[in-house]
Amino acid sequence: MARKLQWLEVMRGAAACWVLLYHANESVIVFVSPSGGQGALFKNGSLGVDFFFVLSGFIIAYSCNRLLASGRGFADYLSARLVRIYVPYLPAGIGILCLYALFPHLSASARVPGVFTSLTLLPSAHPPALGVAWTLLHEIIFYAFFSVIFFSRTALWLLMAAWVVAIGWCASQGIPLTLGQGLEPLLAPINLLFPLGVAVYYAIRNGVSQRVAVAAVAVGAVVVPAEACLSQPNRWLLALGFAAFVVAASSAWAQRWQPPRWLLLLGTASYSIYLIHAATVSICVRIFRRFLPDAGPFVSFIGFAVLGLAAGLLYYFVYERHALAIVRRALAARRDDGGAGGIDAPISQPQRETVK
Repeated sequence: MARKLQWLEVMRGAAACWVLLYHANESVIVFVSPSGGQGALFKNGSLGVDFFFVLSGFIIAYSCNRLLASGRGFADYLSARLVRIYVPYLPAGIGILCLYALFPHLSASARVPGVFTSLTLLPSAHPPALGVAWTLLHEIIFYAFFSVIFFSRTALWLLMAAWVVAIGWCASQGIPLTLGQGLEPLLAPINLLFPLGVAVYYAIRNGVSQRVAVAAVAVGAVVVPAEACLSQPNRWLLALGFAAFVVAASSAWAQRWQPPRWLLLLGTASYSIYLIHAATVSICVRIFRRFLPDAGPFVSFIGFAVLGLAAGLLYYFVYERHALAIVRRALAARRDDGGAGGIDAPISQPQRETVK
């Protein structure tokens, strides 16, 4: 991984763990004790997704510009992004879909998962079977929007501007709430965090001075914890705090310090942690209720969190890293042999490890 992006990887791991703690806390409240929540910090853990969206804007812009600078194009971009998102996702997504098909009453919610969306991550009238995969529908939209840069930068900026205006107008009219699952992901206000990340990249692409980096750390260190611990945090202020952290983490100043290896590991495995933890927590709830009925809220919270994290790390070490390596080697060999379309060139470590 390029050292420039290591602190961003650490932050991605922290965001995934924050989402994990949110689901562990929610499970305690719903299944163990309504008053057993562990505080606002954990109740707000779903806001880790907001950081993912800001980071996606930054990283996708970064990766696309690296591809363009190296003379590579749309085919390389498409294959890299599709491999990165689908290879880790599909076993988890299909597995949960099959469980729901075999055991229709497995889910405690009333939602009906969609086969099409579960297999493709494209919006439809029904959500994906894997609950956390709703964010991946947005990620596919981000990939599609930014792919326009390989054909025309002007068209990309016009399209992005029109998209931002459309989201803002629909939000002011309350329209996304009435569009249904099919179109809501396209015009949801949370999508505005992606252009914010893109804007951060272009604002600092030529470097960040030490003074700016230190100021960004200070802003993020004040804004993010302050908002994260409120019962009603301001998501847009929090997003600016996330953006400040991205500015600092991508600076030359931040590169002076090497992150601890265990934090880098959490970042590298963050996609697996994100994909697997919620299903693991759901299973743990059932085990605890049957075999550990007297486990209190705090013990349950710790148990759910630790087992969810362990399952995500296991999925990464046993499946994700090996599957990605195998698929990328196969695509690289096909390209070298003159296969159809030259689908994929070997993906550099920065590109490979930073896009969710």
